[in-house]
Amino acid sequence: SNRSSSRQDKFALNFVNAEIGAVVRAVGSFTNQTYVVDPRVKGTVSLVSPEPLSRDEARNALLAALRLQGFTIVESGGVAKVVPENDAKIQASPADPRRAMSRGDNTIVTQVFQLNYESATALVPVLRPLIAPNNTIAAYPNNNTLVITDYADNLQRIARIISSIDGPSSGDLEIIPVEHALAIDLVNILNKMLDEGSRGTGAAVDAGQRLTVMADPRTNTLLLRTPSQARLNLA
Repeated sequence: SNRSSSRQDKFALNFVNAEIGAVVRAVGSFTNQTYVVDPRVKGTVSLVSPEPLSRDEARNALLAALRLQGFTIVESGGVAKVVPENDAKIQASPADPRRAMSRGDNTIVTQVFQLNYESATALVPVLRPLIAPNNTIAAYPNNNTLVITDYADNLQRIARIISSIDGPSSGDLEIIPVEHALAIDLVNILNKMLDEGSRGTGAAVDAGQRLTVMADPRTNTLLLRTPSQARLNLA
């Protein structure tokens, strides 16, 4: 690894099939961060940056590389622990989920979502496929909240989906896996066709006929919601 001096120190990372503990120690020395590596964290990792990275960029690159191997970093009391992903949700500190969410990085955080219209319990099977297998989602019917532990970048995406779904319009949610096309492309086509169909009748679509179409690119799935079964069949 090469170090260059500029307004902010930057570091070029060049690790190929290097032992994980050695890479963590090297990045820690660059970023002035103390790392403790769990004895179960074993194996090799490749971490190469074509351009020099800032401290934050180097840390997030390390997080991403560890994530691919099933490990992650949990920060507590100024010490960063490298642990198996399964343990992260148990050891994770809820101190600054908003900061992690705003960064949208590879940090595992726990987020509470208060639902105003939809049933939290009903959304669990909808959102479960979108959450990393080792991470968790739980519904609390008493106050209609969802508690989700996942990577911050994925929680940002889940927050957008919850915001889209949790609206005053009624209707069941239909989940349609797309096999031979891109779901994100189909959203635009569907909205255009259905809008033109409405205009063709010369009447605005009333609330009972309104259709919401969303896509989840990661699972290539369409999410459709409308109170009208006929409109759902048409879509």
